[in-house]
Amino acid sequence: MYRKPILVLSVMAAVVLGAAGCGAGGGTTDTINMSLNTDPATFDPALAKGGDDFTVARLLFDTVVRKDAGNTLAGGIASSWTAEDAAHYTLTIRGGLSCSDGSPITPTVVAASLTRFAAKETSSSGRTLALGGATATFTPDDKAGTVKAELSAPWSDFLTGLTLPQAGIVCPAGLKDTKGLAAGKVAGAFSGPYSLTASQPAVSYQLSLREGYAAWPKFAKPLTGVAAKQVTLAPITDYATIATQLLAGSLDIGTISDENVARFDGNKAFSTSVASNTTTYLLFNERPGTVFADKPELRTAVAQAIDAKAFSDIISGKRGSTTLSVGSAKLACVNTDKSLLVAQDPAAAAKKLTGVRFRVVGTTLLQGGNDYIAEALRNAGATVTVDSLDNANWATLTTAGGKDWDINVQGDNNQLGVLTSSLLRVMGPATEDGGRNKTGSLNKEGYGFVTKAMSEIDRNAQCSALQSAQKSFLERVDAIPLSTLPATTVAAAGFDIRTFDDYLDPATLRIVK
Repeated sequence: MYRKPILVLSVMAAVVLGAAGCGAGGGTTDTINMSLNTDPATFDPALAKGGDDFTVARLLFDTVVRKDAGNTLAGGIASSWTAEDAAHYTLTIRGGLSCSDGSPITPTVVAASLTRFAAKETSSSGRTLALGGATATFTPDDKAGTVKAELSAPWSDFLTGLTLPQAGIVCPAGLKDTKGLAAGKVAGAFSGPYSLTASQPAVSYQLSLREGYAAWPKFAKPLTGVAAKQVTLAPITDYATIATQLLAGSLDIGTISDENVARFDGNKAFSTSVASNTTTYLLFNERPGTVFADKPELRTAVAQAIDAKAFSDIISGKRGSTTLSVGSAKLACVNTDKSLLVAQDPAAAAKKLTGVRFRVVGTTLLQGGNDYIAEALRNAGATVTVDSLDNANWATLTTAGGKDWDINVQGDNNQLGVLTSSLLRVMGPATEDGGRNKTGSLNKEGYGFVTKAMSEIDRNAQCSALQSAQKSFLERVDAIPLSTLPATTVAAAGFDIRTFDDYLDPATLRIVK
């Protein structure tokens, strides 16, 4: 399997950034240089699967609503919205908005894009988050300026689901050429503030502010400063390199998730914000014919071999915290019962794991943690191979639905800030069927509790059902909770980016000098 050459990639990015100049050190005042973790796998928002896909999608495509502080929503392409119940919604579309080719963004345009996003055959990773197992019908009324959404089954997270980058509105030119859309080569596809104007994989991506763009969302606390005319995104996998380039002035904004954050302690030339919406946990491939299919005792043995605290310390430089579910402790309705987790017991693990062969996969961003998991299993007698892949290849492998991996070290960026987002990784429709579940095991009992929760409006009723859903997957050992991975976004003086609760919004990039 492919392993990214971390240092070579970082040096290449450094050369490009140094040549381009930046607001912090290069003298350019209308450009923001920001790091990515790796190359985007696609520029089609509906097909986005990894964090870097989400970043570019947010900059290139607007959504009908956006996340705001305090788990509230702000208007995006929609100026207002109403919910008749958990299955019927009306979106009022702002007038005067246009695509990157100048064509108007009408209710018909919005409905066509959302229909594609919601279609099972599109296989968007965000579909299940926004709809659960329901289907959706979007009916535009250009005269009234509205789009009515009707779900075949209730899903109370629907509006929050429409904030996802995957639900970004693709303009007609992009829908006519989806292959070109995915490659970023349809100039008229974009509905967001930026257009993609240059693309050099493994080096940099150039985004240019659309002339006359005026569709900025109406956040409760207005954004300050001005939008950059140019945004350069550079793939840099190594956190140490990101920190070095920030300090050298070659980067204006970068995100770091390890001990390199300490290099900015007390440095007034930078501001920092922390988000802990990324959690980590082990997922098992339970598809028929795999080593873990119908083997809860084997999954239990893996859990007995793992020390979540040791894993947390390795991946976060002792900045993270262990978790009791697939979501962080900040999420509403998250499990707090430690007794539901399998206790560490290396001796018991060895009785089941000795001689068993496992293939462990994970992203390069968690490479130290991936190696720890492999070594812990080897210490229990298992034979283990481990592959740390770049985000794009890792996401493709673990969502394909095949048998090419056994244990996935999942880094889960919970964009919605709701527990269902992470629960759907371990139950419900499988990824190969258009869902988010990477295990391939439906878990009808657990998913039944999730769908019950999404039909409820009362928070207590929701939490009761979600507690039962968590108990189900923990008792089945479909996943092993590990820890949070705090991500610290570092911005040089004169630059800003907004974090809403635990969600970093790339489209809020601003120059504030």
